[in-house]
Amino acid sequence: SVSETMTSLTIFLLSLQLLSISAFDFMQNFENSFFEIQVDRDHPDNLYKEFEEFQVKYKRQYKDEIEKKFRFEQFVRSHNQVGKMNKKAETSGHDTKFGINKFSDRSKDEISSMFSKVGPSNISQSNIPMFDMKNFRVKRQMEGLPKMFDLRNKKIGGRYIIGDIKNQGECSCCWAFAATSLAEVAYSVHLKKPVVLSDQEVCDCAAKERPGCSGALPTDGLHYIKEMGLAKETEYEYSQERSTELGRCDAEKHERDLNPLMLDYYFIDPFNAEYIITHHLVQLNLPVSVAFKVGESLKWYKEGTLELADCEDEKEQHWHSATIIGYGTSTNSAGRKVNYWILRNSWATDWGETGYARIVRGTDYCSMESHGNGARIPDE
Repeated sequence: SVSETMTSLTIFLLSLQLLSISAFDFMQNFENSFFEIQVDRDHPDNLYKEFEEFQVKYKRQYKDEIEKKFRFEQFVRSHNQVGKMNKKAETSGHDTKFGINKFSDRSKDEISSMFSKVGPSNISQSNIPMFDMKNFRVKRQMEGLPKMFDLRNKKIGGRYIIGDIKNQGECSCCWAFAATSLAEVAYSVHLKKPVVLSDQEVCDCAAKERPGCSGALPTDGLHYIKEMGLAKETEYEYSQERSTELGRCDAEKHERDLNPLMLDYYFIDPFNAEYIITHHLVQLNLPVSVAFKVGESLKWYKEGTLELADCEDEKEQHWHSATIIGYGTSTNSAGRKVNYWILRNSWATDWGETGYARIVRGTDYCSMESHGNGARIPDE
């Protein structure tokens, strides 16, 4: 009723006074976006309570009332976006769930700083070899492969071949994490024991005339690792602030664990990407890195199989890189079978499905299957 709505709004505005936010300023800021979601319109006090819970969960301490107001504005916008995407997923019959997460009080520009503006189409990569398919027959290679596969379940030397989820922080160094992930699994398979290599060295040293946090491609990282080798993570640890400027490469101070010229890397043929990637996973026990376009859906992904390909909706195109470590099939809420990839991200375990996502497979989601890379260490 109107009276109930007014009562809820009064409670909410009283709460805002605790943050030194005037009701007038708040309504001016949110005239178009705040009332997009019906449940918020009916119970704005609940939204404020969610923001308080968010601050506790993610240990937020804002420097002053001005920042607190700004962060609340971003939280409301994020809440609106999540609500709209959940509604769209539901009406589309998808089983995807989106939710508030650690990015929810960040501005769009701040979130975009985690992504790269450098896309595969911007750079000539003609000198990088394609995966050799001369002995690869698609139909024969696919026969007998399991319907589901997950590298997280594979062990080598008594330990799981896929290590812990890492966290790139607010540095656009996803490309380095993806490249390092390929190298350390390939090296683990070669040594028959798990190793963890340095993402920071790749981020500091491989971006070619740019700070590593300004973005690059997995192939930049793979090229560096092939030429220069790589130190262990314990030798050259990660710090998200290091690669915001040039001249931070300290590779010469750290012993090589993976030696130069050991690693081979290559492109995955986009026309046969699904088959080649599954071959790498099942028969070689190797992941594949992918570079793909980013939309709102990836940022707010919580669980389920992501089918909403909204990456072309962005005014400014951003790219992200991660690794595919498995595949499977789910049934969405409409009863339709959906094939998916298991994506290993570098946003810590409090994003997605404990750091992973299931992304629709076989549709070239946001160009994901068009820009894959593999890496291996050849037998001597």
